[in-house]
Amino acid sequence: MPFPTNIRQEAIVRSHRRCCVCHEFGGRSVSVHHIVQEADGGPNTLENAICLCLRCHAEAGHFNPRHPLGTKYSPAELAAHRDQWWAHCASHPHEPIGLALDISYKSVLRNSDVHRYRLLVSYTNSTSTAQDGWKVQIYIPSFVPYVQCEFDAYEDEALEGDRYTEFETQSHERVFPGETVKIAGSDPFPYPSIEYEITSLVYHSALRSGDVRWRFYTANAPVIEGSRRLSELHEF
Repeated sequence: MPFPTNIRQEAIVRSHRRCCVCHEFGGRSVSVHHIVQEADGGPNTLENAICLCLRCHAEAGHFNPRHPLGTKYSPAELAAHRDQWWAHCASHPHEPIGLALDISYKSVLRNSDVHRYRLLVSYTNSTSTAQDGWKVQIYIPSFVPYVQCEFDAYEDEALEGDRYTEFETQSHERVFPGETVKIAGSDPFPYPSIEYEITSLVYHSALRSGDVRWRFYTANAPVIEGSRRLSELHEF
């Protein structure tokens, strides 16, 4: 059975609608997860509740203490993440920390030799004040073939010892509290967009070194920096 409504709401409020593990803003997609699963006797109580984003929620169900290389999150680790994040939120009651940048993908072509994907980028102003414009920089490993539209592209940029293609765009439009802005990949296609190709060669290169990174700037909020493994952004 799911958590009672009052328990779910309290867990969400205590977490500032953010994931207790990675701290990303979840918005309406945030999930209240059982730390100890109901099938293992876990109760529907606040002490057994944790807010997780969709990605961390998927990984939380894969804990296997008998296979260390396959271990994701143990119940004890999840509880520690939750307690640490709730303490942070309690001491920063006005936070929901700045902005939330969401990076995902959409498949646009598949055959036996190549998969092509479109990067989907959006951000949510989760502060209580309007944001006066923004700029985003997205870094994709330089060995990944791409096609882009309406971005400034800078090839062979160095970042922490690795080589990337940098994609940059900006806007001077005001974004109000709670508003979500689609930055790349949404319809109508193709403006603006970044598409990238995964081949067998790219796939194996990404296993050795392959992060997609980003920086997001506004005039009146801290810089958002983040990354995702390239392996999480394709299905080759």
